[in-house]
Amino acid sequence: MHFSRYLSWGGPRWQASARAALMTAPFLIAAFGLLVKIPPEVQFFSGGFLTAWNSLCLAILAPYVALAFVGMGALLVSPLADEDIYLDTADLLVLQFFGGAALCSLIGVCLGAAGLLFPWITVPFLTAIIACYLARQLARPSSGHWTPSTAAEWLLVGMLGLSALVLLLVKGVVLDATRGDIPQLYLPLLADLQNRHTLWLNPDEPKLFWFLLGRGHGADMLLVSFAGPMAHQVLSVVYLLSITALVHRIAARLTRGWILPGCATLIAMWSSFIGLETGRFHYETGAFLLFVCWGGLLYATTKVRVIFRALVPAVISIAIMIPQAAIIAAAFLMAGAGAGWFAHGPRGMVRPLVVAAIGLGTAALSLLVNQIYLGIAEVNPIGVFMPLINVERFRQISSLDLMVYVNNAQGIKYAGFSMLDVVAAAHRFWTVLSGLFFAANFWAYPVFIVACAALLGVRRPQGNGPFAIGLGLSLLAVVCLITLTSHGSLERMLAFRSVATPLIAIAVIVPLAGVFRRYRLQNHVGSLPAATIAICLAALVATVVARSQGEITRARVGGALAYVTGRIGLVGTSPSFDDLDPRRCLEVSRHVPSGWHILPVNSALRFLPTCAESPLLPSGRVVDTLHPVFLPDYGDVLLGPPPLSIAALRRHEVNAFYIESNRLDFWAHGQSPLFDPDSMQRNLDVLHVGADYILLTWKGLGVQMSDAQVAAITELRNRSRVTGGSKEYWEGIAVLAAWRSRQHSTKHEE
Repeated sequence: MHFSRYLSWGGPRWQASARAALMTAPFLIAAFGLLVKIPPEVQFFSGGFLTAWNSLCLAILAPYVALAFVGMGALLVSPLADEDIYLDTADLLVLQFFGGAALCSLIGVCLGAAGLLFPWITVPFLTAIIACYLARQLARPSSGHWTPSTAAEWLLVGMLGLSALVLLLVKGVVLDATRGDIPQLYLPLLADLQNRHTLWLNPDEPKLFWFLLGRGHGADMLLVSFAGPMAHQVLSVVYLLSITALVHRIAARLTRGWILPGCATLIAMWSSFIGLETGRFHYETGAFLLFVCWGGLLYATTKVRVIFRALVPAVISIAIMIPQAAIIAAAFLMAGAGAGWFAHGPRGMVRPLVVAAIGLGTAALSLLVNQIYLGIAEVNPIGVFMPLINVERFRQISSLDLMVYVNNAQGIKYAGFSMLDVVAAAHRFWTVLSGLFFAANFWAYPVFIVACAALLGVRRPQGNGPFAIGLGLSLLAVVCLITLTSHGSLERMLAFRSVATPLIAIAVIVPLAGVFRRYRLQNHVGSLPAATIAICLAALVATVVARSQGEITRARVGGALAYVTGRIGLVGTSPSFDDLDPRRCLEVSRHVPSGWHILPVNSALRFLPTCAESPLLPSGRVVDTLHPVFLPDYGDVLLGPPPLSIAALRRHEVNAFYIESNRLDFWAHGQSPLFDPDSMQRNLDVLHVGADYILLTWKGLGVQMSDAQVAAITELRNRSRVTGGSKEYWEGIAVLAAWRSRQHSTKHEE
């Protein structure tokens, strides 16, 4: 009797647990499969079974990352009985996803701080979350989840699913690198996390920018600990898809029905955001900021208290990732406070402002930790943090000369208070705003707007006025923030046009449809044809916008398929490898003695970032931009007279110099007086002449330079001084020289 009662109670539970374990098994297989490292030569050049297996494991990882986040978030976010009317299932899943993602990120940061980023900790942790969540879901009675029921719904779901698979293939599993930041910064940073199991600086080789860039990305730490650096791209694709889910939820608050939110999702999925490499961290930050925008508006305009549990971990995570981004999150929450005032009066402003205060407080704490640990709270904008720098501590890690140069050689400008600054900001404001409506290939949007307004009987949901007002304030805040600075990172992580353009289109379609109804101009067709036409038009808009990015092409998809099936290595999968071809690293290295460091004089955007941290070469073989071996003597190398520069370089075994033909990107190293014409003839010889490059070395160690070779290098340097995109590097040198002069004057006066 007791035994039968036990079976009737425990049977379904054990059955659900067994099914959950079975469904979790692919994640475990993929996790253990990713522990097998691919030799760099195989990954880049030959491909093969190991490459195909690794690609399959990365692809399997993607849905389980989303499940882990939702499972963790389900522990935080579960609506109270009286809140069900304000949240539908999709809203709840989005809240759980971001609440869980933030919590996983914070746990990853804690493990990284404790030096515990080991697979034997992170894999069981993620496995337990996934298995427990699946077991809970399978044990619940079926609640009738939405499934496509019409041809139009199947068409939309099919397009979204196919789009997600293509993005995962081309930008997740295959290396997505069109510029040098990925191989120079992100990949070695993540490899270091995996190898050392901690986020703290390596005391033997402190890499300041690696720490500042990666310190708060705890979800990456969890995945990279067992899956390697490429897992970060899979995570970026997951965040890209989460951004499209947020666009869907925002659109669902602007219009009734499923058609327009689905169309907005499809357009956002193929929007300008795909032009950003998934190897960067911007997808994660952008997704969290958009979540704060949506969640803050929802929290302020409804009575759903449980949103607080997802918002707070999110703003804390943002503040740790990038403390400056907490200001953007606070701007969104202030827009939410404005919406709350419209919805509930002055009391409606309090709740989002409390969340904003928590985010800003965390950012201040994060900056304080940096100040104590590094000697500087942050490096951007340098003018804000330099007066508070602890020089003695900072010099143990980096160089003030490097910091001044880097921050003044990137062409980043901030709005000031002079009349010229005000005029420039006004011009930039108009440029940013008009870019939403008059961007290239924008003709597809008016066609989509007018056709949908004429075909669809869409209406505005009742009571969504405060939400729409708050959304407008948020978009205005973004325009203003981008106006205040020319920092490209800000635009990249905000994914502004990707989100704004489809939402603006819907915001126009809904009232325009009302005008058409009033004057009986709507085409009265059946719901199925109208929905199908709207989806096809959305696909047209998505295709036009995607083609303008040049990201997803037939050649690139074909190369990605060849790579994941093991037929080729990474070289050949994308045209970007014409610029970032790692074979050049090996070729140049063969002509330089093994104990020497190679300093790139130019090619700061091609050879230098590709080879400085290449896994094909010993560490430090090619001198890095941000962490050069001569860091203590950085200012002397850049600005000192040739004898001083030569002594510093030779002290650090920098004995070979790479100069590429027709490259105008002379970074700081190439602007040293050492490479002036007279100095080159007096101090340098030719070590090797390649097809489109030359290697120099010290006098007496090679062949004498000819007058033609000196003239060719000098002509390149002179052109780079006045060429857009390169002259900023020379302007940075001028600022550094002026700063050093002021420093010496101050010391002399003291």
